Amino acid sequence: MTPESAIYVVATPIGNLDDLTLRAIKVLKSVDIIAAEDTRRARHLLQHIGRDKAEVISYFDHVEREKAPQLVDRILENSLSLALISDAGTPCISDPGYHLVREARKRGVAVHPVPGPSALTALVSASGLPSDRLLFVGFLPNKKMALEKEIASWRSLSASIVFYENPRRLKASLTVIHALYPNAELVIGRELTKLHEEILLTDPSGALSWCNNHDFLKGEAVVMVRLGDALVDTQEIKDNKREALILEARDQFNKDATLKDLLGLYRDRGLSRSELYQLLLEAKGFYGNEK
Repeated sequence: MTPESAIYVVATPIGNLDDLTLRAIKVLKSVDIIAAEDTRRARHLLQHIGRDKAEVISYFDHVEREKAPQLVDRILENSLSLALISDAGTPCISDPGYHLVREARKRGVAVHPVPGPSALTALVSASGLPSDRLLFVGFLPNKKMALEKEIASWRSLSASIVFYENPRRLKASLTVIHALYPNAELVIGRELTKLHEEILLTDPSGALSWCNNHDFLKGEAVVMVRLGDALVDTQEIKDNKREALILEARDQFNKDATLKDLLGLYRDRGLSRSELYQLLLEAKGFYGNEK
């Protein structure tokens, strides 16, 4: 049966291929075009459901703006049906798709969700943390100042926070959470629905220890944070951030960094030059005379 001319936002497995829904299989077998974040992974999935021949178009972050109007043009001009899929999980949830769905809505093309797997809902459902109020913040900022600002903004929230994180940046994010909310509860999920699935309920200190013991993490991690009574007062936050910076500076001095090096490196940490200078002198006291 051929589906109507429309866009179908199809959720695909995040690990276990058996999680693909019956409806998703029907749609993927019958649509005219499949727009995929990764065409190779899409072909593997299509082979799994028995559709070896299909028009699969590459549709990822860097081509979204350019390709969205073109795809909608094709759908309108030829009354075509299109399935949108990402590498894994639900499109538009920190995955490509927003521009295509937006363009379709603006131009009167029907958009139908075909719900299914999502790393977000998978972790929340098995977390053991309160889920009546949730804030999903996607991927956290890369730059340290922006990361600290984002995590500090959670202070006023009365919700559990969920974010995705690249394994290379996970430790940096957990370090900031530990400094600002040392008594929070966290759940870390990795390899969800796969053979080596791991879901850890812990606190920020335990999360950092876990991270230190997992030097070669594969794939993205999903983290859920419950602040609850974990909020500390402003002075305690400042003290924690100050202590964290001192420890970081000691490590840099131990690697032969100079005072001048670190004054430049840490100039954007929210401290005046004199405050930063005094803090670095305190840190440097552990490594002999000033360079």
